[in-house]
Amino acid sequence: MVADIALDRRVIWDSKRLREIDEAKKIVMDYKKAGYVILKGDGSPMERFHPSLQEVIIKATKIVRSVMKILDVTGDTRITWDKENGKEALEAKQKFQDLLKQGYKAYSVTTSGNKGRKIEEFDVDAQEILMIPETRKG
Repeated sequence: MVADIALDRRVIWDSKRLREIDEAKKIVMDYKKAGYVILKGDGSPMERFHPSLQEVIIKATKIVRSVMKILDVTGDTRITWDKENGKEALEAKQKFQDLLKQGYKAYSVTTSGNKGRKIEEFDVDAQEILMIPETRKG
């Protein structure tokens, strides 16, 4: 399980010891899946884990992207935003408001993936918002 970190974390391993490589890879990949930025020892972004790197830096800040899933005839359309990026957040808010005007219902989604509570206003801090079109009787 990945714990939040307050300071950058350095992971170092011996490229000749398979057990150290396996342990380092598990740590690094868990943090990467949790949204942390991973850098090579020289400070450049790590694209893929490779044993020859021998060290990586896990940055203390996460990349937090929120998503709005819009159910439509194509299945679903996704709009993502970073709450720190005002332009992205404003565009997502505008789309949210437009969809409400079209009769869509909005729900916050819990971290376990279950449909949560109905919402009437855009929440820039929400991890996920589900937009469901108005159902027609017929």
